[in-house]
Amino acid sequence: MVAFAPNHHTTRWVRALVAEGLEIHVVCIDGPEDYRLGGVPVHPIAMPKGRIPVLTPTVHWQQAFRDIDPDVIYMQWLFATPSSLLSLEPHYPFVLTVMGSDVRQSVVTPELWHQRAIRTALLLRADAITAAAQPLADVIAAYHPDLERKTAIVPFGVETSVFVPAEGVRPPGGPLRLGHFKGDDPIYGRLDLLRAVEPLIRSGMALELLFCGRDGLDDGAVQAFLSAHPHVAQAIRHRGRLTVDAMPRLYQEIDVYILNSTQESFGVAAAEALSCEVPVIASAVGGVGSLVRSGDTGVLVPPSQPEALRAAIVELATYPALRRSMGLRGRAWIAQHFEWHHNVQQMVEILKTQGARRQRLATAE
Repeated sequence: MVAFAPNHHTTRWVRALVAEGLEIHVVCIDGPEDYRLGGVPVHPIAMPKGRIPVLTPTVHWQQAFRDIDPDVIYMQWLFATPSSLLSLEPHYPFVLTVMGSDVRQSVVTPELWHQRAIRTALLLRADAITAAAQPLADVIAAYHPDLERKTAIVPFGVETSVFVPAEGVRPPGGPLRLGHFKGDDPIYGRLDLLRAVEPLIRSGMALELLFCGRDGLDDGAVQAFLSAHPHVAQAIRHRGRLTVDAMPRLYQEIDVYILNSTQESFGVAAAEALSCEVPVIASAVGGVGSLVRSGDTGVLVPPSQPEALRAAIVELATYPALRRSMGLRGRAWIAQHFEWHHNVQQMVEILKTQGARRQRLATAE
């Protein structure tokens, strides 16, 4: 498995695939050299800045694959670099999961001609491709007509036995707790959320903002806003970066989850929140609408519009019974359509099918 490490998705998928009896080696990108993932072997890819910038990383990729000699190379994220493409020797079946931000989804996302060429070549090299939702599969298909037939929908579902509702009902009268667990990167809309709640907090509405995730990725715009609006900063409870195992408890602490990203392929955080019976206010982008059905399991708003986000927050703050009913319907919807075990079975079948193909080729030789 070629994946970022440490990463929420990497941890989930490695654990799940190992539990299904697959032998997993992680080819680690952008992680510390001492990174460990339980008993799973980790092979860090060094990216030295040599005199031949394409050839040197290619040799490292190729050496990692030869050391492992995998039945299948499973690339979790489209690592669109010349070195990753050149390292994929023909005898290795290649399964590719496209996450979303690694392909061009809108005119807002820049994509130079050479980036598109490498992405297209990697997609065409794949023997099987998975996407978390149909809108992302449509984006993939736009790269080349041959890609639609090899792309399957495999959602990043939720372990509903782990992501469970909080015990009991929070006593009335406390502040409305909004969760935003995606970090400061502009694509995740944290600054728009702050702009949405600032007039509400200034007017005296009792709000708390529960944050986790990376910060400092937005050219300082979030911190500058908080410095200029200390009353908003005082409403924030920041938990830092948490492991996947700590997340269920975090959702249980909030009343509404905010997923106001400008780009999302699926929105697994929305699925996790709904599994905990927490309604979601989300941007109407990508595959989020398959989870957040506006008026039923939450509210969809246009991206990058703090005023619309503010109106949705006021609506759910005003009607606690609506929040409760949305949460109940949300958990039922996730359990019916996005149960993690079913999604893992889909992925296992794809990986085993490709692995068997290599074994058949080896036998024929």
